[in-house]
Amino acid sequence: MIIKRVSYQNFRNIEKADIEFSSGMNLLFGDNAQGKTNAIEGIYLCARGRSHRTAKEKDYILHGAEFAGVKLEFEDQRRRQQLEVRYMKNGHKFCKKNGVPVKKMSEFIGNFRAVIFCPEYLAVVRDGPAGRRAFMDSALSQLDSTYLAALQKYSAALVQRNKLLANYRFDPKPFELTGELWAAQMAQSAEIISKKRAQYMEEIAKEVKALFHEMTAGAEVPELLYKSLKTEEEYMAQIAAAKEREIKNGCCLVGVHKDDVEILLDGRPARIFASQGQQRSLAVAMKLAEGAVCARHTGEDPVFLLDDVLSELDDKRKRFVLSGLKNKQVLITCCDERDAERIAEGRVIRVEKGQYQTLR
Repeated sequence: MIIKRVSYQNFRNIEKADIEFSSGMNLLFGDNAQGKTNAIEGIYLCARGRSHRTAKEKDYILHGAEFAGVKLEFEDQRRRQQLEVRYMKNGHKFCKKNGVPVKKMSEFIGNFRAVIFCPEYLAVVRDGPAGRRAFMDSALSQLDSTYLAALQKYSAALVQRNKLLANYRFDPKPFELTGELWAAQMAQSAEIISKKRAQYMEEIAKEVKALFHEMTAGAEVPELLYKSLKTEEEYMAQIAAAKEREIKNGCCLVGVHKDDVEILLDGRPARIFASQGQQRSLAVAMKLAEGAVCARHTGEDPVFLLDDVLSELDDKRKRFVLSGLKNKQVLITCCDERDAERIAEGRVIRVEKGQYQTLR
């Protein structure tokens, strides 16, 4: 999978820009707040349908503009394709695939696949479970339409049930009438989500183990364990058992939205016992594993988006990342032109005030 061209209009600080990329390494360099991450973000929107930075779509729109738009042209195994997304000031969003309007995000997500790696992700091992759930959701949503549909259905039911629980002390009747129905929808979707997460993390764990063996010459052994696999009936029983606590707290306390992945290094929790360098190595390995699993399922490599992450890694991990990305399309952002020259053999693009100048 190769990006050929991306066009931006009124997106963040990019009033108008067209960028063409090579099929190998691509470096976007420039000072902070010039538009490097904005360019990466726009591309990722076409893969995941949402940003890795913010949930507020209104933030995409350039100040004073009526809309923000991104158009991505890429090649996959079959042909050259085009995806377009436009965010309106009034809150509406429009998506197109090859010029044809797409009504559901499930029809948009998964056409173009990308693995994104940013500095915030380096904390995925030591921080809370939300980042690890996001890792699974981001990867699986691009690979599996059934998973995406179940996740959307679960999320919608969760929102509704949370609203009923939040209002319970003011008016308990709506919850008593429909709370069970929303719980049933959550449980049905949760079984699908947990099954697919378990299968996916089993694949990721094997890849991470192999990568770590290469990185540490077998000195350190990682494990990634997803332990939340349950049936629909087990989820319903879990929700029923938590009902009184949920009423008291005014929100849903159990379900796949509380899932986590246990990450061990040499049999001990990496979050607690691993050094910062080891934690970063695990994060690097998980992202490289994500790309490998994606390629195995789809028959082609995803595009790798490395947003200012190399500056956060030591030389050893930089070399490991770059060696694992040979013969793949990679977009890397950095601040120092000298780093750009050392890292890339491909295209180098200077970024300044939302403008993109190809130097080679």
